Amino acid sequence: MLRRCLTACVLGLVAAGGAHADPEQILLKAADASRTANYRGVVVYRAGSAIESLRLVHGYEGGVERERLTALTGEPREIIRQDNKITCLLPKERKLDLKRPALKGLLTQVSPETLEALAAWYELRELGNARIAGRNCKGVELAPRDDYRYGFEIWADESSGVPLKVRLVSRDRRILEEVMFTEVDFPESLPAQAFEPDLDARQFRTVVRQEPTPSDNADLSDFPLRLEQLPAGFKVTLRDRRPGKDGRGAVEHVLISDGLSAVSLFAARDVPPERAFVGLSSMGAVNAYGRMYGSFHVTVVGETPPAAVRYIGEHLLLKDAAEAAKP
Repeated sequence: MLRRCLTACVLGLVAAGGAHADPEQILLKAADASRTANYRGVVVYRAGSAIESLRLVHGYEGGVERERLTALTGEPREIIRQDNKITCLLPKERKLDLKRPALKGLLTQVSPETLEALAAWYELRELGNARIAGRNCKGVELAPRDDYRYGFEIWADESSGVPLKVRLVSRDRRILEEVMFTEVDFPESLPAQAFEPDLDARQFRTVVRQEPTPSDNADLSDFPLRLEQLPAGFKVTLRDRRPGKDGRGAVEHVLISDGLSAVSLFAARDVPPERAFVGLSSMGAVNAYGRMYGSFHVTVVGETPPAAVRYIGEHLLLKDAAEAAKP
């Protein structure tokens, strides 16, 4: 299932250019088209043996980006986004996991400058032509140069530059996740009603979240842990506090990214030992690493290889010597 309100994987796709477009130009056009174009259609998301079908509507008008994602299979649920405000309508008993980073944001920060930096960590290749949802597409690949990140295969509509398929792939070429349009069209405009929920909010649980905007100036001055070392190319891009489970306390959150791949670090105080996840865990493309630092339980989770989350989780120090002395 798409994490972070499902919308992430679908809408962080990529786009394309002309017959012999430079791969860099394909990605730059993608970054703009995935945000500013109007498009709607049916999307299939696949991760391992799990397959979901979703209806997507995306629009951009007056500098405001809006989208609505409706699940067509499984439990009824709907996600509506306006810029960084996300509203989720979920079955009342369903828990919402906002911890997992996802493919959303894949190109949101891409610029000529970031592409130049990413060249040190990814090899950019052209993949040729493909036909997806009845549209001619161009493909590009971002192949990882080390064991700290996955690769991406991106297929984009030649005409509009709107992303039509994205694959998250391992270094040995296994497909970990895939998002693909099976139907798509590109309306000139979309009415406001297109972004209104179909579900009756009285029958569902509504969760509203304002997503913070990543930047290069995240303030870690009062963060209880010191990030001694990060995998090459990664840096802190966001720091915020989130409500703890069952509304008790707060969880410190730090987002760490290389511009494409992202990892979240969560630090929670006084977690009961029986609830403290320790060690390495994997679920599809998502890997997590947990351990204790004094009274803080740290979880590092991301759509990256295990080496990345383990490296980050093992290269931390407590700033408070008294905390460090606690078992």
